[in-house]
Amino acid sequence: MKTSQKNISIISKDCKLKGDFDFKGYLIIGGSISGTLNAETVITEKDSHITANIKANLLTIAGFFKGEVEATDTLTLLKTANVSACIKCGKLIIEEGCTFNGKIKTDVAG
Repeated sequence: MKTSQKNISIISKDCKLKGDFDFKGYLIIGGSISGTLNAETVITEKDSHITANIKANLLTIAGFFKGEVEATDTLTLLKTANVSACIKCGKLIIEEGCTFNGKIKTDVAG
């Protein structure tokens, strides 16, 4: 069986980016982003600060997030997450302790 190799991009905690971004593979965010973000898999760290519209297959939020999210597969909000968003996702996992304010629409297979 052939294994798929994925790119890994890291935005460190000291980085602040503003604009429109398109990432392939895995994106780990420790810093700040504002704008729009398209990615395959996104993982945010607990000290990250994101004000953006994000479209991703898999998204895990551990820090501050404000904006809109479209996760075609799974969105996970960890207990350290502080989220204010309109969310559309296939599956949603929310850990106890997460702060969430917004709307959620999950796609139901039918």
